Amino acid sequence: MKEFKKEEPHFQYGQIIVLREMWQNRVWSARPAIVVQDAPELMAFYIPVGIGITWKRARALDDTPVTIENRLQLEWLLEDVEWLGFDMLRLTIPGANYSVLIFWNTEDGSQQRWYINLEDPLCRTTLGFDYEDLLLDIIATPDLTSWYWEDEDELEKAVKAGLISPLKAAGLYSKGEQVVTWLQSGTSPFNGWEKWRPDPSWQIPVLPEGWNIID
Repeated sequence: MKEFKKEEPHFQYGQIIVLREMWQNRVWSARPAIVVQDAPELMAFYIPVGIGITWKRARALDDTPVTIENRLQLEWLLEDVEWLGFDMLRLTIPGANYSVLIFWNTEDGSQQRWYINLEDPLCRTTLGFDYEDLLLDIIATPDLTSWYWEDEDELEKAVKAGLISPLKAAGLYSKGEQVVTWLQSGTSPFNGWEKWRPDPSWQIPVLPEGWNIID
């Protein structure tokens, strides 16, 4: 994937963009998001939950959940899915190979969890950002006193299939531990964002026209 270029124009506060997970230069998923901040030191994108908020998700050709084999064979379709989980904020340092996500409970606005997504660096497009997810994640409690790995089995299957090298997989574990330790220190640029709240004037985001066009 192409590298993030800091000199390209930044998106504006409140602008709706598309965050696309790619695989082998094809769209694996696409989410509409609202720009909170697009700065050289940190980018922040908000994805609210609610009826009418839809995103695109990979689905196997036989209408079953996708597997590592689908990635290997490059066989999948995209389906429309309503986002009915939690309000989410994605925080990314430009050029970093991970993002830190914050989830909030919609009922009372309390923080639900921290989520560290290991990935190839986001690269800027005309409508948003593309990235390649590397399967391994970390889920941590709101107070950061405990955490655990997520989707280790998927990563193991990807390594066995030759989609991710053993060396790169080992690097993901190392990076994940570094990020969670940084968060626990309270000195990372992500700490404090759990107190952030969205602009009440924002409307429901929808995928911008042309979201499926590969630049």
